[in-house]
Amino acid sequence: MICDIKQIKNTALLNNLDGIRNVLDIICKKYDFRCLNVVEHVFSPAGISILYLLSESHISIHTFPERNYFALDIYTCREYTDNLVYENIYGYLVDIFEAKREIPVILDRYF
Repeated sequence: MICDIKQIKNTALLNNLDGIRNVLDIICKKYDFRCLNVVEHVFSPAGISILYLLSESHISIHTFPERNYFALDIYTCREYTDNLVYENIYGYLVDIFEAKREIPVILDRYF
C-alpha cells in the first residue's frame, strides 16, 4: 500500500517520534508483522523518517509537518484474499492523524 495522508489536523503527532513509533507498533502487533529492525531519523527543524524492516518486507513513513502531510508505504509478501487489511490500516491512520480520507494505492504483486 502506498498512501499520502493529507490535511492532517493532529499535527502534533507528525513531529512526535515516540507517537509515530507507537502507531507503527500497533499496526505491526494487530496484523502480526514481525519487526526485525528499525531505522529512524528526526530532521531539523521538523520531520521524521522511520523504516521498519519486517520479516514480511517493510513499512516506511516520512512526515512533513510544515505541509500537514506524511507518506507511508507498507509492502508485505503476504497473500490476502482482498485488500481489507490495507484498507483497515489506512482507515486507522486517517483516524489517528485526523486527516482527509482519500483512496490509498494498493498494488497487487504476484510471485
